[in-house]
Amino acid sequence: MPATATATLMATPIPPPLRIIRDQQPVYGSEPSRGGTLRLMRPSAARLDFNPVSYRQDYQVLASYLDPLLRPDPLTLEPAPWLAESWQVSGDGLAITIQLRPGVRWHDGTPFTARDVRFSLMAYRDDVDTGVGSFFVTMDEVEDVDELEVLVTLLEPDPSWLFNAATLLIFQAAQYEPFWEAKALGERTLTGFDWQRQLPIGTGAWRVRSITTNGVNFDCNETYWLAPPWFDQLALTWNDDRRERIEAWRAGRTDFVWPLPTEDIPLVDDLPGRLYVAEAASVMFAAFNFANPTGLPRFFDDLRLRQALTLAVDRGRYAAEVFEGLADTFAAGTIAQPWARDEELRSPDFDPAAALDLLAAAGWADANDDGTLENGNGIPFDLTVIVCEDARRELLLVLRSVKDDWAAIGVALRIQLLRVDEFQARALRGHDFDLIAYAYDLYPGFTDFDLYGTAWDIRSNRQGWNPGGYANAEADQALAEFLRATDVASQRRALMQLQRVVNDDLFGLWFGFPADLVLGAIDVDGYQPNKLWQMADTRRLWRTERPRVIDPGNGG
Repeated sequence: MPATATATLMATPIPPPLRIIRDQQPVYGSEPSRGGTLRLMRPSAARLDFNPVSYRQDYQVLASYLDPLLRPDPLTLEPAPWLAESWQVSGDGLAITIQLRPGVRWHDGTPFTARDVRFSLMAYRDDVDTGVGSFFVTMDEVEDVDELEVLVTLLEPDPSWLFNAATLLIFQAAQYEPFWEAKALGERTLTGFDWQRQLPIGTGAWRVRSITTNGVNFDCNETYWLAPPWFDQLALTWNDDRRERIEAWRAGRTDFVWPLPTEDIPLVDDLPGRLYVAEAASVMFAAFNFANPTGLPRFFDDLRLRQALTLAVDRGRYAAEVFEGLADTFAAGTIAQPWARDEELRSPDFDPAAALDLLAAAGWADANDDGTLENGNGIPFDLTVIVCEDARRELLLVLRSVKDDWAAIGVALRIQLLRVDEFQARALRGHDFDLIAYAYDLYPGFTDFDLYGTAWDIRSNRQGWNPGGYANAEADQALAEFLRATDVASQRRALMQLQRVVNDDLFGLWFGFPADLVLGAIDVDGYQPNKLWQMADTRRLWRTERPRVIDPGNGG
């Protein structure tokens, strides 16, 4: 007689309240419905400076009521039609003809025309407070050919113009021309305009209703050319304290928290919600310094040393410990824009034994058995990395992890966390470091030619960058080909070559491409990540009937 199977009773797994969403195009089960107020709480940034060209204000404000000429694709960052329907670049790359979308209207009911585009682009270039003037150094003139056609002429081909300059937000000429033209040439700026007296006007999905000292209130633009928002209102408030922003989310006073540092996940994972792991055009790296005046001459010229140091970095460990597994720490290079990124390039797996073999071949050994490697002259393998205090929070934690990894193979690393002025002085003038660490977000188009190019070595070119004095003829050639390119395919080929060159002849330590973490309320559907700005698509959000659980201890 066969034995009777005995079932083992097990508790049904209970999913964690906070759902982690990795899908970059999430699908929602509810149907969109109109009504209600969307609440966003952001870190403050020059709250009342509405000068659209200075970029001192939180971009969330500008992106809510203004539209760009071209819009970077949310996934690839390639320019796509928006206020412009189409564009054509001349064969020599010096003329760009742009056809505008008909029927678009400003919030005051007047039509959007080429005059607005011309005024906006010229203000971006000529405003004394412009924050994006570097995008316009190649722009010669803008002509409004007719109401729906714009002709931009360049002084020289600029492969990034359509990616960066043309994707900036367009504002109304009629609102600002009198204020602008009242100032002398060379002194013109939109800073100082009275936006309380005359509220900002845009073509965007939201109309500015009121401005307070602690936020901006918007109404739905019912006549938005694409489709109006699902919410009736958008309430944007500011709070510099990240813990207070989290408490506001727990209490139901804000629907989203972004950015959310990885270390703050334990503060929110006990309540129902969604944590979106949004891919971003963000990079982290430490450039080698090939010309440290206080170190061994041309120390990093030996490729074996650079290769050994990258092999001795346990990227899997800091992926787990620093990023909770929510970052691509093996992504190589500094080109994170998907349209240009070589996804086949990866940093090597952790291999301290191979690192020690390379170091031994280069003449480094622990001769006195003190745990630190020395060269044949008894000089210890002792390195210094500098990092700015305002860098992304996770960068310092990554450097501490690297310090521990290197200590295990006999390489000492001193981490110097510097004030902004100290960091700039060391980077631009002193050059007394072995590595210099950076973490930053990228523009849609490639702008880091001055990071790699020999001609942009900060030691000989005060308008340059190249903080480590990196010099590679093949990299320079790839950059030259990029700067001559007049189409996306040619740009991509040049940048693919650049990535391979600076990875083979290792420019620095690649720490990967961190994601953005966006914390969303469980009763708001429709969120879609956007690599340019993760909360760019607020018009696509809607409130559901799903009950929201709040923390009564936070004043909900």
